[in-house]
Amino acid sequence: MKAALIATGSELVCGRVHEGNNYFLSQHLHAIGLPVVTHYVVGDDSEALRLAVEHALHIADIVVISGGLGPTVDDITFETLEKMFNLHPVVHEPSKERMEYFFNAIGKSVLPSDCKMVTVPDNAVVFVNDAGLAPGFAITVNGKDIIVLPGVPRELHSMIGKVIDYLESNYKLRKKQSVTFKVVMMREAEVDSGVREIVHDIKGVDVSITYEAGMTTVMLTANDEAMLPVDGIVDKAKKLFGSKLIYGYNSLEEKVVKVFASHGKTIAIAESCTGGLVSKRITDIPGSSSILLGGIVAYSNQAKVSLLGVNPDTLKAFGAVSKEVALEMATGVKDAFNADYGISTTGIAGPDGGTKDKPVGLVCFGIAGSATYTTQIQFAGNREQIRTMATNYILTRLLTCAGLE
Repeated sequence: MKAALIATGSELVCGRVHEGNNYFLSQHLHAIGLPVVTHYVVGDDSEALRLAVEHALHIADIVVISGGLGPTVDDITFETLEKMFNLHPVVHEPSKERMEYFFNAIGKSVLPSDCKMVTVPDNAVVFVNDAGLAPGFAITVNGKDIIVLPGVPRELHSMIGKVIDYLESNYKLRKKQSVTFKVVMMREAEVDSGVREIVHDIKGVDVSITYEAGMTTVMLTANDEAMLPVDGIVDKAKKLFGSKLIYGYNSLEEKVVKVFASHGKTIAIAESCTGGLVSKRITDIPGSSSILLGGIVAYSNQAKVSLLGVNPDTLKAFGAVSKEVALEMATGVKDAFNADYGISTTGIAGPDGGTKDKPVGLVCFGIAGSATYTTQIQFAGNREQIRTMATNYILTRLLTCAGLE
């Protein structure tokens, strides 16, 4: 049993919008033992979509299409499938009623084109859209399933549970055992060396390693019905990667929040070059209010002095991008919020502003707790990558310095 995924939308092929639906769907289908063999991205072109569907049906048993279910002229998914398979359109009355209620609530009338959103094939299994108006649906064509979902990520995400239930009730899928963990602030080659050691004596395991901005994700998946020694794998990973290992958490920031919350410890954050990104990542996690007392983005020297209490003489002697200033920023924010730990970032994210002595990518960090720590790291990459790696580093180092790994 294999699946193929098709994302539609001219905004995707011309680069205006990043395509993420296929990635999201692949993760969820893989988790239930349904391998995905290929991804397609096509514009709002009926012929291009027809060719993609035909090819997908040739190589896969299940085809999942996202996008093209809206009310406008460029939403052509249903019309394309209708012509290909001689489908008979009907209005899905429950979805129509929800649509009418929505428009009435905002003082709008339903237009004839709006009914396009709630039109489905007459023999389809319908997936109600709890986060929008256009329902998804599934049809069977020549013994193969075509599943069509809204392209709006929020709506597609809300519908994935219904899709998984449909697939599991109609197919005998065998979930493959897998172990996933992340390693932060290590080179991909270093992680690969450790993974080779972990799986050396394990038979029937597929290894997937991906890297992005200082974060390496490792997925170990059992072949067929093989069983993985999960406890042994995790134990080896802990010994090899130490505090840089993220296992049992969805992200580094989730690990920080949950670990600090479990120990009743609080933090405060002072940021310069990261511009609030550290605080943003922490507050993305539910329950972060139990550990984060506050944050200050002190971009200018004046702000560092007036808001964080950095000594003007320190700035004059060492410059804003220095370990000395980073430590005073961390101490200042810790004292300002009366937190258990204060952390700070100050650096040159680029693309401009670097010098021979302090090039683009240089970031200094400070941590103030029962003891203090400061260092500087030279990162490589573009502005976004440097800022992301800086946040990865300070959160990882915070766990280490606090002894809460």
